[in-house]
Amino acid sequence: MSGEWEQYRDRYSERPETYDAYVDVWTRVGDARRHFSGWALFSQCANAEPAKVRDMPARVAQAERLMSAGGYTIGPPTLRGARRWSRRNGDGAH
Repeated sequence: MSGEWEQYRDRYSERPETYDAYVDVWTRVGDARRHFSGWALFSQCANAEPAKVRDMPARVAQAERLMSAGGYTIGPPTLRGARRWSRRNGDGAH
């Protein structure tokens, strides 16, 4: 199953914590797999990629809810404006 997301690791070289957060929620929060057809779509929506925000705003919101349910919050963006997710303080879920 890891092959589904392993091919995308290099895209997150500036924010490996976000990559790890997406993998964590995808593997641990069952609703992520029930509501999204694959890890790539889930991560693109959680990442709020411009095309997804424009074409699938409800899916982007759903991915954000799943990330929050998994114990993550949106942190400060990268210098290029990419979304960065981090574990909520005090949340020991993993």
